[in-house]
Amino acid sequence: MTSAPQSLPRTGEPAGADSAPAGPRRRRTLSPAWTALAPITVIIVLFFVIPIGGMVATSFLVPGSEPGTKGFGFGNYAALGSGSRSMALGNSLLLSFTAATVAAVFGGVCAWAISTVKSKIVDSITAVISSVLANDGGVPLAFSFIVAVGNTGYFIALITAVDSTFTLYSVKGLILMYQYFLIPTMILLTLPSFVALRQQWREANTSLGGTGLTFWRRVGLPVITPALLGAWLLMFGSAFGTHASAAVLIGTGGFPLIPLEIAGQLAGSAATGGEGVAMALGVTTGAIAVIVLIAFNALTKRSAKWLNT
Repeated sequence: MTSAPQSLPRTGEPAGADSAPAGPRRRRTLSPAWTALAPITVIIVLFFVIPIGGMVATSFLVPGSEPGTKGFGFGNYAALGSGSRSMALGNSLLLSFTAATVAAVFGGVCAWAISTVKSKIVDSITAVISSVLANDGGVPLAFSFIVAVGNTGYFIALITAVDSTFTLYSVKGLILMYQYFLIPTMILLTLPSFVALRQQWREANTSLGGTGLTFWRRVGLPVITPALLGAWLLMFGSAFGTHASAAVLIGTGGFPLIPLEIAGQLAGSAATGGEGVAMALGVTTGAIAVIVLIAFNALTKRSAKWLNT
């Protein structure tokens, strides 16, 4: 007598499901990484999300029809196009463009020269010095330049021998002072790209009868240009947002700039109601910073396609 064939398990049901008792479902446990992210999340919310949200909301508050009331409007942003605010925006753009361009030229040449040395000692010294100088600024930097390149001394005598109209307390002085941290920043950002240029590309250029100029015109510069432009954009944003050094060197009224204008509006907000205008200037500066960072990342990725393959 043959036994009846056992029924096969249904599709999607594991074998022995009928005989094994159904146990309790396992609960998903959070990874320790999520717990470690909790402090940084609190910091981001308290010191970035809430202040930025408050700044944006305040920038849209304009005086209402009745005294002491405020309403929603674009009056603070419309005020940016008139008076000292418009001049401050133009001055900031001009100063940032000029300072970043000068630093890109000198810093790019220095980075290329360092990349040709092929020395670990030189690379280590360059990394340490550039990292320190690139993060230097504020009141100590302005005081150092006042002492070294003030109205008297050998340095100012050398500079005035070339340009008799130069004075430290002007836009030319600001451009000179900004080079102190912009050139090291340029070296830090572009030195890896110069080092990543492959020797095989140079050898192929030479074997095909090309010169050094041919290599840079047809191979080197096209490959490294996105990295150079990205570094220039980052320096532009850094110069645009510099406040303390400019405030100490030229004050708040000598040469209007966006950071100085924000400080001036906030200082007189109780009397003039400039808080909303200051927040509008801050939102504009933040928008410029976001655009700079997005463009920098895009250009860096474009250059990395060739340098990291």
